[in-house]
Formats: sequence, C-alpha cells, structure tokens
Amino acid sequence: MHGYWEFYRKDGSLMRSGSFDKGQQIGLWKTYARDGSEVSSKSMG
Repeated sequence: MHGYWEFYRKDGSLMRSGSFDKGQQIGLWKTYARDGSEVSSKSMG
C-alpha cells in the first residue's frame, strides 16, 4: 500500500483514514465514529 487511504465500514461510513509509504503507516491517522465525528487521531512514524 502506498499513498493516502480511506477505510470504510460495511454500512458505507468512513472508519479510518491515513497514508502509507511502501506499506508503512506514516503521518496522521484518524479514526471516525459512524456519525462521521472524529474519535481519535494518532501520528505514525
């Protein structure tokens, strides 16, 4: 995986977003509730 990715639940709601660099998670990753509100964010190395 490489570049920006978004992961969705089966119901179509956004679950998580962030970037990969050659398979490694990098930068800011955000996790979202089903209503679209941000639940958490984490900086990845």
